[in-house]
Amino acid sequence: MTAPLPKAPHLVDELALDGAQHGGRLTERDLRSAGLPVDNPRWRPWMRAVAISLGALLAGALLFILTLAVQVEDPATDTESGGFIAFLIVNLVGGLVACIAVGPVRGSRAGNLWIVVIGMTSSLAVGAWLIAVMRLGARRSLPLDALVVALVVGGGVLWDWFQSSVTGRAPIEAPLFYIILIALSTIIALLFGRSRGTRAALITSLRAQAASAERERAALAQSRVSDLERARAEERAAIARDMHDSISHDLAVVATQAGALAYRSDLSPEIVRETAATVRESAARANTRLREVLTGMREPDGAGRGDAPLPDLRALESLLSEGAPHQNPPSVTWRDIEPGDLSRLSAERIRALHRTLSELLVNAGKHAPEAEVHVVLEGGDTHLSVTVSNSFRPPAAPALGTGYGLLGARERIHLVGGTFEAGAAESGDFVVEVTLPW
Repeated sequence: MTAPLPKAPHLVDELALDGAQHGGRLTERDLRSAGLPVDNPRWRPWMRAVAISLGALLAGALLFILTLAVQVEDPATDTESGGFIAFLIVNLVGGLVACIAVGPVRGSRAGNLWIVVIGMTSSLAVGAWLIAVMRLGARRSLPLDALVVALVVGGGVLWDWFQSSVTGRAPIEAPLFYIILIALSTIIALLFGRSRGTRAALITSLRAQAASAERERAALAQSRVSDLERARAEERAAIARDMHDSISHDLAVVATQAGALAYRSDLSPEIVRETAATVRESAARANTRLREVLTGMREPDGAGRGDAPLPDLRALESLLSEGAPHQNPPSVTWRDIEPGDLSRLSAERIRALHRTLSELLVNAGKHAPEAEVHVVLEGGDTHLSVTVSNSFRPPAAPALGTGYGLLGARERIHLVGGTFEAGAAESGDFVVEVTLPW
């Protein structure tokens, strides 16, 4: 079964200035797709926009009231003149427009630039102006930052000159100080927005890396499952080859004896009975061997053992006494059983035990070449128990291998009706326990 792969993460930015990088900047598409996944995308963005607009309006209203109070208290200000009233109306209308628009425009570059321009004409729009400047700074574009500073400085100077010309009030006494002040304020807001944009891009990058790592982990797990299934299939195919070679002998006996009965009419009744008994025994033996195998397919063997002689009781006894090729023989202990009692096992179980012991001895030579291997065979009324153990001493160089030897051995033992358990004991030894029914 194929596990679904995780999707890429959503882009994140606390200022609704969302995340993927494009040429070192946040693209407009990213700026419009801010935030974590929401439960109800139909109303959540609008609630956020309304909250931003209300916050900007409240902050601007506070400054608007303060500046209006200062102007009213100034004796040089003619509060009843038409120019004062006109500029007051422009201040109110421009501020309301900017505060209402600052929520919905979000990632619009042109919309935020217009809010910056309006903010230089209205004290009510100062909150919206600050949010717009930070949004533009989050784009991390030096040309855009320079444009914002020029608009703020130039717009502020021109608006002050225009207002003083219309109302007749004196212009700012220290224009250089005023220019430096508003320029620094704008740069600080841009830098703050840039830091938020950088953080948003970093979070997006980390989430993308995490998603990529998760996809790789899922792919590796899926590959591991495929490798395990392939190892099981190869072991079943090896068992099928063994069964084919062993059962073919019994079937050949059946065919030969049956052919003799068909073509020989001069046989005595006693010989006919003996021949029929031989056919029955061979057929029963072949049927028993077939029941001991679940299924298998005869495929080409790349391991080089397809044409080797099938292991029998003599090969098993030789393996126990001499060990695997190029390795020291194991220490063998017999409990409640003699070597000759192994003949009680069927041919298929003898082959499975031989293959398993060979694999275990080879594994011990790979992973603990200096450790002695202990094999304990214990006979019971219904089954044979085999325990193989060795102390685990990692070699200087890692042993090479596929890692599926134990899997294949377990599959082979299970297919002939036995059990297979392997793992580390409390003493630190690696122990494998195999049981096979007689």
